[in-house]
Amino acid sequence: MAKYTINTLLCLEKSLKSRLAQLKELASECTKKTHWLDTQRVEEPTYDIKKVDQKIVKLTKALFQIDMKVKETNARTEVNLEDFDFDDLTAAID
Repeated sequence: MAKYTINTLLCLEKSLKSRLAQLKELASECTKKTHWLDTQRVEEPTYDIKKVDQKIVKLTKALFQIDMKVKETNARTEVNLEDFDFDDLTAAID
């Protein structure tokens, strides 16, 4: 089990979201190669769609795990703020 800081996980999450978007685009648009055989249009798969889908599922699960761990850690972490008065900050202006 690898240990990461919250900051590292948030950076990894951003990178994984970008990769997930790329793979979803690949799955929807670029999985077919089109060529013409005489007068007939032939489409062949460029990538194995099952493998692309498996990768998408793995990335989605990883993003879910990162999100849950960050939220779990945030729920247990206390932050001390000096000179912070919420009531004063949100009070009406006199």
